[in-house]
Amino acid sequence: MPPGGGPPPDIVSQMTLWAADAYDQAKNAGISAEVAELSEHFGIDERATKALDVEMKKREATYREDMEALWVGLEGARNPSGMLMLKVKDMMAGNFKGMSALDGVVQEFAKRYKLDAQAAIKLSEVIGNREDGEGDMIKLGKHLERSNKPSALLMMMLKNLRDGKPVKEPEYAAAIGSRVNEKDKEKAFKERNPWNKSRSRGRRERNSPRRSDRDRDRRERSRDKKRSRSRRR
Repeated sequence: MPPGGGPPPDIVSQMTLWAADAYDQAKNAGISAEVAELSEHFGIDERATKALDVEMKKREATYREDMEALWVGLEGARNPSGMLMLKVKDMMAGNFKGMSALDGVVQEFAKRYKLDAQAAIKLSEVIGNREDGEGDMIKLGKHLERSNKPSALLMMMLKNLRDGKPVKEPEYAAAIGSRVNEKDKEKAFKERNPWNKSRSRGRRERNSPRRSDRDRDRRERSRDKKRSRSRRR
């Protein structure tokens, strides 16, 4: 026993941990496990945590997809609590878009340019507030097809879109490994090797039904001629 008759330091330390756990449990009483986990991971304050829990309990049909979107949307946020409160306000106004609510056009766009989930969700949030969202996406595509890191490039460009700025035409060459670069290499290869086209065309002609019919007719005429010669003999 330490001087003064108090409990040993290791017991004091354990009691402190128990008290902290009890405090956390009391603070999060009634909070769903999924919301509590998200809040702990991003360091969300108590006010935002409770607000999110209240709204998520109203969204049972899309609960899993909405939580997934929140995990993606909060990643890298400078102020996770403030960002989460904006998401909660969107939920209250009916404007929140989870993974299941991504517009089909955005989904196809993300698939074509191999965007990750975070970039796709951010694009969906921003493009919905633009006057000509589809036109902006066409212009964005011209940039993304020249990049070998399309998700990172899009995240940078979305800031200008949020500020209401127009999407400019790309003024740089295609990066190695980008869609445009791969297409250019394929085109150059075909131009350097024209024999590939002729060989491919020859194979198609040999395998075509019309060519097969002509060959069959030729064989039949040849057999008829042989029979005619045999009869004359």
